Amino acid sequence: MKYCLLCLLLITGFSCKESYEPDIISSTASYMVVEGILTVGGPATVRITRTSPLNLSGFKAELNAQVTVEGKDNSTRSMLHAGNGNYSSPNLNIIINNEYRLRIRTSAGKEYLSEYVKARQTPAIDSIGWKRSDEGLRIYANAHDASGNTRYYRWDYDETWEIRAYFYSRYIYTRSNNTVRERTPAEEVYTGWKYNNSKSILLASSAKLQSDVIFESPINFINSGDERFSARYSILLRQYALDKAGYDFYDLMKRNTESLGTIFDAQPSEIKGNIQCLTNPAEPVIGYISASTIAEKRIFISSAELPGWRFLESCVLENVVNHPDSLYAAFGNEHLMPIDAIYHPVIANRIVGYLSSHPSCGDVTKRGASLVRPLYW
Repeated sequence: MKYCLLCLLLITGFSCKESYEPDIISSTASYMVVEGILTVGGPATVRITRTSPLNLSGFKAELNAQVTVEGKDNSTRSMLHAGNGNYSSPNLNIIINNEYRLRIRTSAGKEYLSEYVKARQTPAIDSIGWKRSDEGLRIYANAHDASGNTRYYRWDYDETWEIRAYFYSRYIYTRSNNTVRERTPAEEVYTGWKYNNSKSILLASSAKLQSDVIFESPINFINSGDERFSARYSILLRQYALDKAGYDFYDLMKRNTESLGTIFDAQPSEIKGNIQCLTNPAEPVIGYISASTIAEKRIFISSAELPGWRFLESCVLENVVNHPDSLYAAFGNEHLMPIDAIYHPVIANRIVGYLSSHPSCGDVTKRGASLVRPLYW
């Protein structure tokens, strides 16, 4: 990694730049990372990985471990390896207010154990709302627990949005015989769907309030003009009840990962979860296991609800003459990015040419979209 130090030469009025390459201090140690929730009344998945040195990218999946969920009532449930460090169960059959812990035995013979956690009932999401400003659109969540037993909340989400091509591409080029033909219905590329999920840690607490109420807690912010509202958008929000220790763990992790970068930010703190290595108690383990039901709610927002929301694309039409040489020059050269036929002008029932544009202007798959309509759409 390179940093540029700007030295100001006050006497001469000139400036210079020096390249600085700091030595990277990297540990060869690989620490266990455990992510997941012991879900009440539904499928549960726990992901187990190990950290990598700074000169390597990503996490290394922990494969072929033995993962079990133990209850204080002496019950035991197994979670099976589903690949890539994911261990799952279709239903753990755990009971609200009972206590459970996670035990991990790796293929290398090391053993890890979490603390007991109480299975909690997550209250329903009251509503998902949004507010628009000149800068963009903010999505927020409202929730409450009439019993006052929750107080600590966490969310994550999946988002889906429909996009449409700038031009309707009625025709498609066939390289094998250097011709243009009409698309079949199965080859339509005008409408597609894109997907994303939350990357931030979303938390809220009512611990300092008289009532257990969460009002307009920020969930997502989308900048003005973003393509997500060019047609139709949907967000599926999931809500989890936490205990105080779990909230403190996620809050510290949020501050360590999202609030650093300037000299005024707090220094990073050591993150300790509720999992330890029994084989080597001095080994750090990253992660917090909780147990709860999951509350879900989905909303849709259409472009008609956001008048003036302009997603801008630069799409220029090119006129391609209906001649073999012109067709090959425009569409057939594999070393150039081809352009797609959009439609044709007709003179006396004769196709004299095609109006074409950049692939991303007539084919949503070139913008990373799937052509498969989601079942909930």
